[in-house]
Amino acid sequence: MARSGCSLARTGKAAVLTAAFFVGPLAAAAPFAYITNQKGNSISIIDTATGSVAKTLALKPGSEPAGVAVSADGSRVCIANPTGKTVTVIDGRTQQIAGDIPAGTGPVGIAVDSHGRFAYAADWYEHYLAVLDLEARGVVARIPVGHSPAGVVLTRDGSRIYVANRDDNSVSEIDAKTRAVTRTVAVGRHPFGILLDPSERILYTANVEGNDVSVVNLARMQVVRTVAVGDRPYALAAAAGRLFVTVQYDNAVTVLDAEKLTTLGKVAVGEYPEGIATHPDGKRIYVANWFDNTVSVIDAETLRVVATIPTGDGSRAFGEFIGPRSL
Repeated sequence: MARSGCSLARTGKAAVLTAAFFVGPLAAAAPFAYITNQKGNSISIIDTATGSVAKTLALKPGSEPAGVAVSADGSRVCIANPTGKTVTVIDGRTQQIAGDIPAGTGPVGIAVDSHGRFAYAADWYEHYLAVLDLEARGVVARIPVGHSPAGVVLTRDGSRIYVANRDDNSVSEIDAKTRAVTRTVAVGRHPFGILLDPSERILYTANVEGNDVSVVNLARMQVVRTVAVGDRPYALAAAAGRLFVTVQYDNAVTVLDAEKLTTLGKVAVGEYPEGIATHPDGKRIYVANWFDNTVSVIDAETLRVVATIPTGDGSRAFGEFIGPRSL
C-alpha cells in the first residue's frame, strides 16, 4: 500500500467460510485490542490489562487486513481484507477465527452493530456500503455511496450510518432501516477516518489531503468548523474532553480541546500512525504505527506515551479496534 494510506491492491481471491461461528467457552480476560497487520496477514490481539500481545491470529495469505470493528457486546470482531476481498469474523469470546465472508472487491472501513448481527463494509472500488448478515454469512444489501468510501461509523442505537467518501470529499448519512442514503455533506479534501462525538450531534472527519479536520453539525448536516491538525491526518478518537488525531507524516497525534477546538499539542508516537481508538476506561488512547509495527499507548490526561507494544508487520487497525471491558 502506498504511503498515502489510501490506495489498495486490486488482486486477491475471495475466500469462503471454513469454520462454524462462535463455539467454545468465554474468554477470561478483557478488554482486548485487535490490531490488523496488513503486510503480515495477521491480527495481533493485545490484552490491555497486561499491555502485551496475548495471541496472534494468522489470516489467509493475501488477505492484507486493514479495517477492524468490534461489536459493542464484544462477541464479534470483523476484519476487512481489501486485497483478499473478504471480511474475516473472529469470535470475541474464544479469540478464534470463525470464518471468512466474501465482501465485494475491496472492503476497507467497517463497522458492526451493537449486537454483532450486521456489519457494514465500505467497498473502495465499487463505491458502495455492503451490508453483511453475520449469521446468514453473506452480503444482504449494497448501498451506493460516494467514490472510494473509507471510514464507517454507526450511532449507538444503530439507526444511522455515516460513511466517508474519500474521492468525493463528502460524507453520506444512511438510514439503517431503509438502507438508503438520506443526506450528504461536503467536507475537506479526502476524508478517511470519521468519528461521532458522545452526544452524536457532531461528526468529525480526518481529511488526508486537506491536513485538517471538518466538524459537521448533524442536525443541519453542515460543516461548522475546519481545524488544521498537521500533515496527512488519518483517523480520530476522543477521551477526557479531547480529540486525538493521527497525523501520518508528522509521526504524531494532534490533540484538540473538543469544546474549543484549539490545539493542545502533539504527542510523538511511532512512524506513520494510522488507526486510533479509546480504551473503555476513557484514560488511554491506543495508536497503531504502520511503519514501526507497534502500538503506542497515550495517557489521555498527561498526553504522554506510557507504553509501546510490538505487534506485527504493517499495523493499521483502521476502525474501532478495542472491545468492551468484559463479555
